[in-house]
Amino acid sequence: MTAVSFRFIRTRGQVMPYLVILYVVIILVFVRHNFAGKENVEEFLRSSLHIAPDSGVGLHNKGTAEITFFIILCEGKPNDNQGGKTASDIARQLRQAAVMLKSAAALSTSVLRFIVVADSKKFFLRFVNTTSSWPQVYKKRVIFEYRDVWYPADREDMRSMFRVCATERLFLPDMFPKLDAAIYIDTDLVFLRPPEQLWQEFRKFNDVQLAAMAPCLYHYGTRKNKVPFYGKTGLNAGIMHMNITRMRKFSEGWTAANMKMFDKYKKKIKLADQDILNILFHKYGELVYELGCEWNYRIFQCSQGYNMCPHAATNGVSILHGNAMAFVNGAEMKLQVIFESWEQHVLGSSLDHLLATIWDKLEAVSTNHQPSKCARVSNINNILTKELQKHLLNNYSL
Repeated sequence: MTAVSFRFIRTRGQVMPYLVILYVVIILVFVRHNFAGKENVEEFLRSSLHIAPDSGVGLHNKGTAEITFFIILCEGKPNDNQGGKTASDIARQLRQAAVMLKSAAALSTSVLRFIVVADSKKFFLRFVNTTSSWPQVYKKRVIFEYRDVWYPADREDMRSMFRVCATERLFLPDMFPKLDAAIYIDTDLVFLRPPEQLWQEFRKFNDVQLAAMAPCLYHYGTRKNKVPFYGKTGLNAGIMHMNITRMRKFSEGWTAANMKMFDKYKKKIKLADQDILNILFHKYGELVYELGCEWNYRIFQCSQGYNMCPHAATNGVSILHGNAMAFVNGAEMKLQVIFESWEQHVLGSSLDHLLATIWDKLEAVSTNHQPSKCARVSNINNILTKELQKHLLNNYSL
């Protein structure tokens, strides 16, 4: 806070009335500069960081270049089966979300609207504030909207399943009755391809499909899983296209159908909302469009000694997903160095330099024998960088 000097002026032993006004001004300045997370400065944040009013109106307007994402941020108190404090640590979530935001904005030319469903407005403002140092041209590409976490009164027990608030996405169609479509994304993602191209996957839906998810390729075919699942390998819930209009019109009732699956298999469910959605789409397989595995590339797709996603081998990884804390735990450095390179990247600086940095660090993982099972995959460096290379070739001169 900037120091303010003033004199006390007394008349007949009384402090002049305007001294009281001066005190009030000083207090207001102090609060504004030192409590940026409080509601009395939200308008300031709105104007400088593009926070959208909590209007509750639909956000998907045909004919606009706006892309809508759902993000869920919850701290809560993790249970033993939620991976401990680290798994639900808000600092880790915010760190990962900041990198996700940066990679999306760096590769996009559209307006990206992020609807953040959170259990604390403080965390929402901390999330928004990660963009405060961005150049203005990038700030203009992102808009934020806050919503409180909500569960039906009779489903509050679902709040703490697996990860805190992991099941919240099942109730999003109820929470946003005027929203047409959005993409749910986990916070631990790095975009390696423009978000516009992910949004364009909606155009590939047929007349009945109401959601899109990428294949899991791991877990559901093992003894660990005890529930029915979609297709041959199940679906991963880290990215989910949601045609909310169709979800609301689903004849069985979107929420009712999910709750029916939950109630039936409750004792066998381990992965919360992901298991519930797999059970649902096992029964109603015609309702889901299967995203290419390159849109949700995870540690398990390369840690087995071979690449499990043929599309990624051909076209490259479109979105890197650091589930199982792969971006931060030091166990899989091929993925972690990409996350860290984006984290250190300054928006507005050369993406060519970013790509060169990523490539050098990927090479160093192998040369220096850093922890990495994915390093055993032939051509893994090219698989992880090919989409970013193509983006630069199409938009810049290398």
